[in-house]
Amino acid sequence: MKLPNHLFFKLLLAFWITSSLVLGLVIGLPYLQKQFDREPLDPRLATLLSRTAERIEATPPQQWRHLAHSLRHYRDERGREFRMNFYVVDKDGRPAYREERRMPREVRHFLLELDNYQQPMRFRFPDEVVFGPQPIELKGETHYLIGKIRAPHQRPWLFFLMAHPIAFLLVAIAFSGLVFGLLAWHLGKPLRHLKDTAGALAKGDLDARADNDTLRRRDELGQLATSFNQMADSVTTMVKGQQRLLSGISHELRTPLTRLQLALALARKKGEDTPELQRIGREADQLDEMIRELLALSRLNMQITEHKHRIDLIDVLSDVVEDARFEAEQMDKQLSVTMPERLPFKGIENLLQRAVENLLRNALRYADGHVSLEIVRQPTEVLVRISDDGPGVPETELETIFRPFYRVAEARDRDSGGWGLGLAITQGAVEAHQGRIRANNRTPHGLTMTVTLPLA
Repeated sequence: MKLPNHLFFKLLLAFWITSSLVLGLVIGLPYLQKQFDREPLDPRLATLLSRTAERIEATPPQQWRHLAHSLRHYRDERGREFRMNFYVVDKDGRPAYREERRMPREVRHFLLELDNYQQPMRFRFPDEVVFGPQPIELKGETHYLIGKIRAPHQRPWLFFLMAHPIAFLLVAIAFSGLVFGLLAWHLGKPLRHLKDTAGALAKGDLDARADNDTLRRRDELGQLATSFNQMADSVTTMVKGQQRLLSGISHELRTPLTRLQLALALARKKGEDTPELQRIGREADQLDEMIRELLALSRLNMQITEHKHRIDLIDVLSDVVEDARFEAEQMDKQLSVTMPERLPFKGIENLLQRAVENLLRNALRYADGHVSLEIVRQPTEVLVRISDDGPGVPETELETIFRPFYRVAEARDRDSGGWGLGLAITQGAVEAHQGRIRANNRTPHGLTMTVTLPLA
């Protein structure tokens, strides 16, 4: 049976595995340690215990101390010497000798682990082995002989955790961190990719789509990626359709406009230059200019631009600045310019010129008397600031003035506000260089346009 591949089950499975393993270690480690340390008594130790019991039974009580001292050293079949101790207890587990008021902790633990005194066993501790019991008759009563030999042995590292709770806690934290870290990576990677793809689509990259690795996922993230691509396809179709429609209409309008201008030229050539024909000529020229703006905007939106190449930004903008100075003089306004002598840049000359030219003309149109242009090179980007001392823009419209055909309410007439395409073209030119543009009102009045262009 195939389990559904959903995020709910992945999260549940990760939590279940982690908690089950930690609980299993807490519950099972004591049992495993007990089974590991507790073993049947092997024949060698059984024989040693039996012979020692016989010697104790055959030794008078006044010589038991001497006998106990002689039994402390033991050699195995390989000739290795071990230190050994024997203890005699009664049926209640109390020491049989008065001088043994308190037995070692290992022997007491061994007595607690005994199921009964009739089943000999051995119990391993980190540094010693306790074995027994062996029945022994002393003074007509049954006692039990228990041996303890020093024999260090290596325990599995898991048993080390039982004796060190801090280490166990650190291991549990590390394991849970690994499991949930892998889960976070498994879920976070496609989410980061989708976030970057959505950001690219929002910035105008209509070809941005979720990758195949995310699409092949069978959980909710794969479904989200599929839905995102479908949405992106629909948005791309609508935007490109709108752009093609705008471009097509603009091109189609050029033909009758050209015929109209040709007819006007023929009429003027025949001497028919009436005020009505002059008005028609002015309107035709404005219509021709608007169509050129629309074609430029459509070209930018459809990303039909030249390849970038290395230029000197200051040299490229020098003609634009000189033209702006001439216009400022004609309008009896002042233009101040601050920029470096050279500024290497990689871009498209005509787009950069068009962007700065539109901003300068807007600033000169609305300025009361002063416009400033400042170009500043920073470590990773170039800032172009154009400020004026005009009335500014309402705060609620600072973000919308870059929309095509949008004009501020106070400047709706065509003579002052144009057609609302200049700033849209400027924004398109800036975004073609992966830059950004923003507008801010100055204090006490005026407007600052800031263009940020990356150097790399």
